[in-house]
Amino acid sequence: MKKEYCILLCALGIVTSSLAQEKENIPKYKNQVSTNLLLPLFQSFDLSYERTVANKWAVGISGSLYGDDFSSLDTASSTYYELKTNFEVIPFVRFYLNGAQNKSHFFEIFGSLSEVDETGRYVRRVNEEGYGVYYVGTKTFTVGGLGTGYGYRFLLMQNRLVLEAQLGIRTNFDSDYIFLNGTLVRTGIKIGYRF
Repeated sequence: MKKEYCILLCALGIVTSSLAQEKENIPKYKNQVSTNLLLPLFQSFDLSYERTVANKWAVGISGSLYGDDFSSLDTASSTYYELKTNFEVIPFVRFYLNGAQNKSHFFEIFGSLSEVDETGRYVRRVNEEGYGVYYVGTKTFTVGGLGTGYGYRFLLMQNRLVLEAQLGIRTNFDSDYIFLNGTLVRTGIKIGYRF
């Protein structure tokens, strides 16, 4: 009887150790590149790189070039000036609820550094005589902001192909720091590759 229990325990040990080894052989991809499929509809383009740093955490950076049609989504216009974002660099941190190696909901916090054209304002220019002359024109400046996002990531083709749906909103800090202007960024359907 003791011999049968020993054989049974040894068999269970072999089965569980072989299952554990199979689980360890599943590749864990730490890098991901992706792009937004909806931005080309607005004459725009973005590219994101993400690196998994822990079981549920990832960090990354994204760059976006915006066309003229993207400004129609921007809520950062006032009654006096027209604002247009030219490009944006976004470092981000993601938290995956089910872990970075699985299909999962995620939350994202990101910063933003963007170049903005402000049209319709008075701009000062110094003429040849050294006098300041004001005219209505365009001023280009760099502005920072913060944002947050939520989404869901699907993993396909042995966890290599990524399909994401995300909603994100960012606010820029104006030069006078009184009004915060919200804009939809990092929003859309994204496709990517993990390696």
